Order: sequence, then structure tokens, then C-alpha cells
Amino acid sequence: MVLGLTGGIGCGKSAALAMFARLGFKVVDADQLARSVLVRPEIVQQLVARWGREALGADGLPDRAWIGRKVFGAPAELAFLEGLVHPEVARLRQAAVADTTRHHVVEIPLLFEKGLEAEYACVVCVACSDDVRLTRLEARGLSRSDAQVRINSQMPLVHKFAKSNHVLWNDGDLSALEAQVRRLVAQLTAAEKSTI
Repeated sequence: MVLGLTGGIGCGKSAALAMFARLGFKVVDADQLARSVLVRPEIVQQLVARWGREALGADGLPDRAWIGRKVFGAPAELAFLEGLVHPEVARLRQAAVADTTRHHVVEIPLLFEKGLEAEYACVVCVACSDDVRLTRLEARGLSRSDAQVRINSQMPLVHKFAKSNHVLWNDGDLSALEAQVRRLVAQLTAAEKSTI
């Protein structure tokens, strides 16, 4: 079983992913894969060629906060970055789920935006209200306006609901989210056994 996990920024996808891991799923975080690709020397070189050395931090590695401000709300710059990073992330993601002896959950924030839903037996969306999202993003250090730009750059949550097989609502505390994840895993496991 390979599940696709998606949702909006600030909705709690990473928290849900960790809960799936505790329940025995092998988890794949596309954002972590993207971070690992972003620091490769050949990618850094192309970032500097496009944006100059200001795209790098004092350590000589890509400054993700600076890059975020550069690309969100600038479609051409976002397309450039995605063109550099996404093909290799896709290769790494596919390699990570090659082990057919395990159940997997792959977290992909832009799963629907990139048309990847057909790759997964089931798509799970983690969602919450806009007020909760903004509060969480501000707690991460984003200004309210930067947080809103990032939210606006993604597909509206209502569209992700409609395209998903299951929705985990995460306006409450982590125990409420975990209860939903446990129910979903029990439901999926029972459905899988009934088809064997």
C-alpha cells in the first residue's frame, strides 16, 4: 500500500506523517528530498547563476528563506526552481517506495498541482482552517503577509478535499489528529485484507 499525503501549508502534514511512521509505515517526505537536492553543488551553481550569491547563506548553502521570498508569488522564478529540483525529487521518491514488503506514505505538498494522484492507491489530505494555518506559519517565523502569499500560491484546500480519498481535519490538538490517523489506518488495513 502506497498512500499519497498532501494538504495545505501549515495544515500539519509533517505531524500526520510522523504518526503514520509510528504505526509502522515507511514514510517519504518530498520536502526533505527537495532540501537534499537543493544543496547539491550543481544545483547551487545554477541558483547563483540565476539569482547571484545573495541566494546563499553565510555557510555557502542555499538560503531557503530568501529563496522562498523570491519564488512565492513569482511564477517564472518558482518554475525555474521546480525545474531544477523536481525531476530528481521524483526519481528519489520512486526509489524510496520500491520496497514492496512495506506500506508507505509519501508526503507531497503539491501532489495535485503536479498531477501525481494517479501514482497512489489512496490520497489523504491534511487540512485545517485558514486562521489556524496563519497562526502556525507565524509561529514558524513567517510574517502574516508572507504566510498568506504562500497559502495563495497553492491550490485552494476545498479543491484538495474534493480530489482526496480521505481528509484529516487538524484544527485541534495532536491527539485528535492521531485518533483520525489511527482510524484511517485501521480502515485501510481492513479494506486491504478484504481484497486478499
